[in-house]
Amino acid sequence: MSAAGTSTLNNVRKLMQHVVERKGFDAYCFENMKLLSADIGRVRGEIPITKGHLNAIGGTHGGWLSTLVDVGGSLAIASHGFPTTGVSTDLSVSFLAASGEGSTVVFDAQLLKMGRTLAYTRVDIFSNDKMIATGSHTKFVAKETAIAAGSVKKAGEQECSTF
Repeated sequence: MSAAGTSTLNNVRKLMQHVVERKGFDAYCFENMKLLSADIGRVRGEIPITKGHLNAIGGTHGGWLSTLVDVGGSLAIASHGFPTTGVSTDLSVSFLAASGEGSTVVFDAQLLKMGRTLAYTRVDIFSNDKMIATGSHTKFVAKETAIAAGSVKKAGEQECSTF
Protein backbone atom coordinates (compact mmCIF):
# COMPACT_ATOMS: atom_id res chain seq x y z
CA MET A 1 0.00 0.00 0.00
CA SER A 2 1.32 3.46 -0.86
CA ALA A 3 2.04 6.14 1.76
CA ALA A 4 -1.13 7.93 0.63
CA GLY A 5 -3.09 4.68 1.05
CA THR A 6 -1.69 4.21 4.56
CA SER A 7 -2.67 7.77 5.48
CA THR A 8 -6.17 7.26 4.05
CA LEU A 9 -6.55 3.98 5.94
CA ASN A 10 -5.47 5.65 9.19
CA ASN A 11 -7.97 8.48 8.65
CA VAL A 12 -10.82 6.04 7.96
CA ARG A 13 -9.82 3.94 10.99
CA LYS A 14 -9.87 7.07 13.15
CA LEU A 15 -13.37 7.92 11.95
CA MET A 16 -14.60 4.37 12.62
CA GLN A 17 -13.01 4.42 16.09
CA HIS A 18 -14.91 7.65 16.81
CA VAL A 19 -18.16 6.02 15.66
CA VAL A 20 -17.60 2.98 17.92
CA GLU A 21 -16.75 5.21 20.91
CA ARG A 22 -20.11 7.01 20.50
CA LYS A 23 -21.86 3.70 21.36
CA GLY A 24 -24.69 4.23 18.86
CA PHE A 25 -26.32 1.82 16.44
CA ASP A 26 -23.32 1.70 14.08
CA ALA A 27 -21.04 0.88 17.00
CA TYR A 28 -23.30 -1.98 18.07
CA CYS A 29 -23.30 -3.39 14.52
CA PHE A 30 -19.62 -2.91 13.72
CA GLU A 31 -17.56 -2.87 16.91
CA ASN A 32 -15.56 -5.86 15.55
CA MET A 33 -14.99 -4.40 12.08
CA LYS A 34 -11.42 -4.65 10.84
CA LEU A 35 -10.51 -2.21 8.09
CA LEU A 36 -8.19 -3.96 5.64
CA SER A 37 -7.35 -1.24 3.13
CA ALA A 38 -8.34 2.25 2.07
CA ASP A 39 -7.45 4.41 -0.87
CA ILE A 40 -9.20 7.53 -2.06
CA GLY A 41 -12.68 6.35 -3.01
CA ARG A 42 -12.35 2.72 -1.93
CA VAL A 43 -12.41 0.96 1.44
CA ARG A 44 -12.25 -2.78 2.25
CA GLY A 45 -12.94 -4.40 5.58
CA GLU A 46 -14.12 -7.54 7.31
CA ILE A 47 -16.45 -8.45 10.16
CA PRO A 48 -16.80 -11.83 11.90
CA ILE A 49 -20.46 -12.93 12.00
CA THR A 50 -21.75 -13.67 15.49
CA LYS A 51 -25.20 -14.52 16.91
CA GLY A 52 -26.02 -10.81 17.11
CA HIS A 53 -25.86 -10.55 13.30
CA LEU A 54 -28.34 -13.35 12.61
CA ASN A 55 -32.00 -13.46 11.66
CA ALA A 56 -34.55 -15.90 13.13
CA ILE A 57 -33.50 -18.76 10.84
CA GLY A 58 -29.74 -18.40 11.43
CA GLY A 59 -28.69 -16.45 8.37
CA THR A 60 -26.95 -13.09 8.36
CA HIS A 61 -29.73 -10.54 8.89
CA GLY A 62 -30.70 -8.49 5.83
CA GLY A 63 -31.08 -5.37 7.93
CA TRP A 64 -27.51 -5.75 9.18
CA LEU A 65 -26.25 -6.25 5.61
CA SER A 66 -28.17 -3.11 4.58
CA THR A 67 -26.52 -1.20 7.43
CA LEU A 68 -23.16 -2.45 6.15
CA VAL A 69 -23.98 -0.95 2.72
CA ASP A 70 -24.81 2.34 4.47
CA VAL A 71 -21.66 2.41 6.59
CA GLY A 72 -19.41 1.04 3.83
CA GLY A 73 -20.62 3.70 1.39
CA SER A 74 -20.06 6.36 4.04
CA LEU A 75 -16.50 5.13 4.61
CA ALA A 76 -15.79 5.30 0.87
CA ILE A 77 -16.90 8.95 0.94
CA ALA A 78 -14.87 9.56 4.13
CA SER A 79 -11.77 8.26 2.34
CA HIS A 80 -11.69 11.66 0.59
CA GLY A 81 -10.93 13.26 3.96
CA PHE A 82 -14.35 14.81 4.57
CA PRO A 83 -15.14 15.50 8.25
CA THR A 84 -18.72 14.27 7.67
CA THR A 85 -20.27 12.18 4.91
CA GLY A 86 -23.71 13.70 4.38
CA VAL A 87 -27.12 12.12 4.74
CA SER A 88 -28.60 9.13 2.92
CA THR A 89 -31.09 9.80 0.14
CA ASP A 90 -31.32 6.29 -1.33
CA LEU A 91 -30.21 2.79 -0.38
CA SER A 92 -30.77 -0.40 -2.35
CA VAL A 93 -29.55 -3.88 -1.51
CA SER A 94 -29.79 -7.17 -3.40
CA PHE A 95 -29.33 -10.33 -1.32
CA LEU A 96 -27.65 -13.02 -3.43
CA ALA A 97 -26.70 -15.85 -1.05
CA ALA A 98 -26.74 -16.79 2.61
CA SER A 99 -24.03 -16.69 5.25
CA GLY A 100 -24.19 -17.47 8.93
CA GLU A 101 -22.55 -17.55 12.31
CA GLY A 102 -18.84 -18.27 12.27
CA SER A 103 -18.29 -16.89 8.79
CA THR A 104 -16.42 -13.68 8.04
CA VAL A 105 -18.03 -11.06 5.85
CA VAL A 106 -15.71 -8.98 3.65
CA PHE A 107 -16.94 -5.73 2.11
CA ASP A 108 -15.56 -3.68 -0.78
CA ALA A 109 -16.98 -0.15 -0.81
CA GLN A 110 -16.39 2.19 -3.74
CA LEU A 111 -17.27 5.80 -4.39
CA LEU A 112 -18.56 5.74 -7.97
CA LYS A 113 -19.19 9.47 -8.42
CA MET A 114 -18.93 12.60 -6.30
CA GLY A 115 -21.09 15.38 -7.69
CA ARG A 116 -21.77 18.86 -6.35
CA THR A 117 -24.61 17.67 -4.12
CA LEU A 118 -24.77 13.87 -4.34
CA ALA A 119 -22.31 11.02 -3.86
CA TYR A 120 -22.97 7.57 -5.35
CA THR A 121 -21.44 4.46 -3.82
CA ARG A 122 -21.49 0.71 -4.36
CA VAL A 123 -20.76 -1.91 -1.73
CA ASP A 124 -20.15 -5.58 -2.55
CA ILE A 125 -20.30 -8.04 0.35
CA PHE A 126 -18.64 -11.47 0.30
CA SER A 127 -18.48 -14.55 2.53
CA ASN A 128 -16.11 -17.43 1.74
CA ASP A 129 -15.17 -15.72 -1.55
CA LYS A 130 -18.83 -15.76 -2.64
CA MET A 131 -20.78 -12.53 -3.16
CA ILE A 132 -23.73 -12.61 -0.75
CA ALA A 133 -25.06 -9.07 -1.27
CA THR A 134 -24.49 -5.95 -3.32
CA GLY A 135 -25.87 -2.51 -2.71
CA SER A 136 -25.89 1.07 -3.86
CA HIS A 137 -26.02 4.05 -1.55
CA THR A 138 -26.61 7.70 -2.50
CA LYS A 139 -25.87 10.53 -0.08
CA PHE A 140 -26.52 14.27 -0.10
CA VAL A 141 -23.08 15.84 0.37
CA ALA A 142 -23.42 19.51 -0.63
CA LYS A 143 -22.06 20.82 2.68
CA GLU A 144 -19.17 18.34 2.65
CA THR A 145 -18.08 19.25 -0.89
CA ALA A 146 -18.33 22.97 -0.06
CA ILE A 147 -16.13 22.47 3.00
CA ALA A 148 -13.59 20.53 0.92
CA ALA A 149 -13.56 23.33 -1.68
CA GLY A 150 -12.88 25.86 1.08
CA SER A 151 -16.05 27.88 0.46
CA VAL A 152 -17.62 27.01 3.85
CA LYS A 153 -15.82 27.16 7.17
CA LYS A 154 -15.94 23.99 9.26
CA ALA A 155 -17.95 24.51 12.41
CA GLY A 156 -15.81 23.72 15.44
CA GLU A 157 -13.02 22.25 13.25
CA GLN A 158 -13.60 18.78 14.70
CA GLU A 159 -11.00 16.15 13.93
CA CYS A 160 -13.58 13.36 13.52
CA SER A 161 -17.26 13.45 12.91
CA THR A 162 -19.92 10.90 12.13
CA PHE A 163 -21.61 9.50 9.08
